[in-house]
Formats: sequence, structure tokens, C-alpha cells
Amino acid sequence: CVRSHSRLERIQLSAARRLPKLIFSPEGSEKLFTHHHTGRIMEGNKKANPSSRDLISTLPDDVLCYILSFLTTKEAALTQVLSKRWSNLLQLVPILDFDDSLLLNRRMGREQTKVFMEFVERVLFARVKNSSPVKKASFKISHLDLHERFDRVPLWVKRVMDLGASELCLSFGGDFKYVSFVLLYSDLKSKALVNLRIGRVYLIHHDGTFPDSVSHTLTTLFLDSVQFTYGKPGFEAILSAFPNLQNLRLHESKEWYYWDGSVSSPTLKRFVYRRDDDTSGPKPCVKFDTPGLAYLEYSDVVAAKYENLRLDSLVEARLDLLLTAGQIMRKNAPDNVGFVPGDVSTLFKGIRHVKILCLSPDALDTLYYRGGEIPVFNNLISLSLGSDRPHGSPYIFKKLLPSLLLKAPNLQTLIIKGLGHYVKKGWEVGWHLRLSLDDMYDALSSSGLKVLQINGYEGTGEELSHMERFLGTLPHLEMVRVTHKGVDDGERRRLVNDLLCLTRASPKCKVQVMKESA
Repeated sequence: CVRSHSRLERIQLSAARRLPKLIFSPEGSEKLFTHHHTGRIMEGNKKANPSSRDLISTLPDDVLCYILSFLTTKEAALTQVLSKRWSNLLQLVPILDFDDSLLLNRRMGREQTKVFMEFVERVLFARVKNSSPVKKASFKISHLDLHERFDRVPLWVKRVMDLGASELCLSFGGDFKYVSFVLLYSDLKSKALVNLRIGRVYLIHHDGTFPDSVSHTLTTLFLDSVQFTYGKPGFEAILSAFPNLQNLRLHESKEWYYWDGSVSSPTLKRFVYRRDDDTSGPKPCVKFDTPGLAYLEYSDVVAAKYENLRLDSLVEARLDLLLTAGQIMRKNAPDNVGFVPGDVSTLFKGIRHVKILCLSPDALDTLYYRGGEIPVFNNLISLSLGSDRPHGSPYIFKKLLPSLLLKAPNLQTLIIKGLGHYVKKGWEVGWHLRLSLDDMYDALSSSGLKVLQINGYEGTGEELSHMERFLGTLPHLEMVRVTHKGVDDGERRRLVNDLLCLTRASPKCKVQVMKESA
């Protein structure tokens, strides 16, 4: 707990770092400290050197508000005990962070949640829009029951919108399997909102029709396990409500499905879609009618088909595509014999203009089984293969790498994650066909690669053997970056010495070994 003004001085000095947690008394903001805590503060002040200067109190209000913005609102409220000035500062802090999971005394039960709700409303409704606007507000609700959520939270959201917040985060937890909260589009009406994140919410329009424009200013939206009204309109309503959306991120989890696979927006520049549950079937069709899209991150079960792909502006694509068992088994089936839909050749043709391409192990498997002929990637300058959790078929990796290199004539950087997994002796599942590596090294020798990066390097004999072939084959290589997981200094010196002893086809080639960042 806080003992003296010197405690706040230390907070100010370490504001750029993670600030220490304070304690919020459950009795409400008018009793932020017990008499015991207050007595300890006064005692600490009396023992302080009278000649010492309270440096933090000399700071201007905007600097102090910046310091307080690193804390949750309940933690920042603790400073009210120091003086009237600190009490007034709470109403000027531009960032509000309410989290009911930080309740101090769970044994108080429903009384505790009542205190939390009263505290939130005391802070929100005491503010004046023009003199103390809100830049960002965050609500993390886990312990309020459904009645309390439906009764109070819409008022809080509306108040935050009235205060001119440019960023809102609204997430719900708890033991509710389905409905956690129902939010109306009209609750989000704002002329200032730019960034919105909502989680575990039903987002609906009051009469089931397309909502009018809710916010022309919103450019960034993150939907984390959000459901819409059943049937039409669904996802299309989002683009109708926020017509100037540029950055859209969708995260679906089990029992929370809402994207039908179609996106049509002239303003969208970044689109991220991830579905955690791979047990459900593929979408019937995926469409990207997004002529201005520059960044695509797409993780899902392979759709039955892909069409209307307007991705000519795409600069970077990250694909993590999962196959069903049927889609894998029917790779070599004759036409119309046990046909299973799921061809990704159209998707890869649609992204052929990218400069940066990242393929997960599952995406490589998908390209092998359901990709057909690989298109030419004339603009591709950086290719990343694998993942931080290596899996997938070594055979497929070695089979596709030569084709990818040959189809990317201007490739400059190749990143391989988990080389140790892929250099294992590869066997095609069920066919027992050994793979010759000659094709891969022939492709390397004709490549203009300048940078080779190996992540997760362990320095095994198989890895070192392949590194020898890489360095001895790539004629234009200028830099080899090798990252390793934490090893002691002796092991690191061994890794460096082994790599430096390898023959290099390029006299310009330098080797850099570094520890992987956390």
C-alpha cells in the first residue's frame, strides 16, 4: 500500500515501466483506505525529512494525469487520499479502466458488485465533457449477473460516447455459455469513436434491419467472439454501421460463429480472421471484394470454394489453412469420384501480387494437397515458412520449397521457422516415397536470395548439414540470421563456430547468431 509521497515519486520515475499495483478498498471510493492504512500514511509523512522536497507535487496536472493513466481507474482513485488536488485529478485522467475481477473482498458477494457499479457511475457521471474528456475507456466485466449487465452497462457505454471517447474496449467473461451481453448498434453512436473492441457480445439492431451509419469516424474494429442477429442482416450490418472501416479483426471461438465468408468493402485496408475451432466444416464460399486491402491474415478451415477475390492492392498475406480429412484423402482421386470440394488454387492466384507471404505448416499441406499449380509471385520479396511450434510434413516442405523459390524470381528474404523439424527424413504418408533433395538445392543455386533467416535453430547435425548446403549453394547471399532458444554461453559459442566454419558460395555472406526474443 501507499506509505508516503515518496511512493508516488517512485511511480513517476518508473512511469514508462509497468507501474506497481495499488489496493482498492471494497467499501467505495469515499472510503478508499481503512483507518489503519490512513494512519500508516500519516505516520510515514511525519517521519519524512521535513526539508525534503515533494518533487512530484511540482509537476503540472497533465503530467500527473499521464502517470495515473498507467493505472486502472480504481488504482488511480487511491491517490485521492493525498490531497484535494489529487482528488480533482481523477476527473481529468483521459484513460478509464474498469475491471470487476479486481474486487478486493469476494466474500462480500453481491454487495461487492453493487460497490463496483456505484464506483463506475460516480467516476463517469462526475466528469464534464468539455473540461475532462475521455480518450479511452475499458470495461472488463466478469462478475456482474445478466440483469446487472443489461441494466447498467448500456448506460456506461452511452456516457463514454457522450464524453467523446475515441477508443472503447468492452469485454465480458463469466460462466455464461452463450449470451453474455446484448449490445445495440445505437449504443455505439458517436462522432469521435475511432477504435472499438468488443468481446462475447450479441450485437443487434432493434428491428433486425440494416442499421444506419453509427459512426463515420470508426476505423479500427476488433470482434472477439461476437454474435449477430440470426439470419440476415449479419456481418454485412457491421460494414453498414461503420462505413469508413479500415482495420477489421475477427476472432471466432467454439459456439461463436458469425462470419459467413464474405467481405465487401472499398475502405478496408487490414483484415484479420482467426477461428480457433477446427472441428466444424468448411464455409461454402469465401469472397474478398476488397480492392484496397493491403494486409490479410486468414486462419480457417479451407472453404469449399473461393471466388470474387479483389486483392490487387495486397502487400502482405499470412495464411493458416486447415484441411479436413476428406480433403486430404481425395487429392489423387479421379474426377467426380468421391469428390470433396476445397480448391485453394483460386485463393493463391488472388494473392499473387503480394510482397510478403507467410505460410504456416498447415497452409503448406493445403497448398500441396489442394493447390494445383503454384502461380508466379513476381512481386514477392519475403517468404516465411513454418511456425514457432513446428509441425506438418517434412516431405511436403521439401517438395514445395523448390517450386516456391522458382515461382518467386525476385525473392530476397527466406525465413524458415523450425528447420530442425523439416530436415528430418521425409516420407509421404501412406506412400513411403523417399524424397531427393537435389531439386531443392538446384532451385537454391539459381535463386537471388540475399537474406536467409532460420528461427528456432538447435544446432543438430542434420540442421548443420542443411546449413552447409544453404550457404554453399546460394550465390548471392549477403546475410544469414540464425535465432536460437536460450542456451548458455558455451553452447552459443559452439553454434557460432560451427556456422562460421561452413563454406560460403557468396563472398559477401555474413553470419549473425542471436537469441530469440520472447
